[in-house]
Amino acid sequence: MNARFDVSQPFELALTDLQRRIDALVEKPDISNAERFEKHLLLQLPRTAEYMICCYFNALRSQRAELYEKFVSQVLTPGDAVITFNYDVAVDRELKRSGKWTIRDGYGFEIESLALEHSPCTLFKLHGSTNWHGELFGGMEGFGQWNGPSLGERPVVSRAEFEYLGYDGISDPRCHNGRARIESLIMPTANKRFYKQTSLGLEWLEFWDSLWRQAEHALRMSNEIYIVGYSLPEYDTRARDLLAKGIPANARVSVCCHAATRGAVESLKQLGLVNAVPCKATTFEDFLSDKWKAAGVT
Repeated sequence: MNARFDVSQPFELALTDLQRRIDALVEKPDISNAERFEKHLLLQLPRTAEYMICCYFNALRSQRAELYEKFVSQVLTPGDAVITFNYDVAVDRELKRSGKWTIRDGYGFEIESLALEHSPCTLFKLHGSTNWHGELFGGMEGFGQWNGPSLGERPVVSRAEFEYLGYDGISDPRCHNGRARIESLIMPTANKRFYKQTSLGLEWLEFWDSLWRQAEHALRMSNEIYIVGYSLPEYDTRARDLLAKGIPANARVSVCCHAATRGAVESLKQLGLVNAVPCKATTFEDFLSDKWKAAGVT
């Protein structure tokens, strides 16, 4: 691995380099046996990386998410939307505990047949979530008839993930805990791909497009927006486009992104968002403290 990839560079750029190498081999009309073997090996790496990312974040689940507890309890109110590029489910769990979110439709897609209220807040996870996955052919084993996309129209959530969030006795009717599990993450490459490549073609295109359209609508309906921990990198074109198109020109946009705060503010202004300003706080913890003080919370 060290001989083939520059692992000293950021993880996102290493994955981007890997994707370029795969694309070059896939698009090459005539490849040698050695190249065919290399392509087979390289194709396994993104899937392995995706699985390892899920394992890493799942290993942190036993830790208390104190900042998210405070964020959910003291900052969010019914009707608010949270747009995140994080994979983990820490904020999901705190939202559920607070009573300000339900899994029925709180992710921006509906899980049918759940005896739950509509979610007061919405959590748009635009790069996927460790508790979403796909099941090939609905988890069927052996031969059988299947209609529609091989992964279904959306990711599913297992019973164990319902239990982790605090739901007992209910589950996703589309989840059958099949052996062929496909992770849902959008990998952090420069050229992000919002679909899953299967033997039947590109799947979940409409699923991802729907989430992004809803997030854009949520921004458009907002007059106060906070961007926390996101620096607007140049290569993240879809996210930058989302902010440029979704945020109303008269909305106040406050940015809290540590050392990258001022650069992010300048990027927003270049996108036409002239009301973007830096927060006094530069960390999430200080951002929460400032919000409490403004609300008179001690």
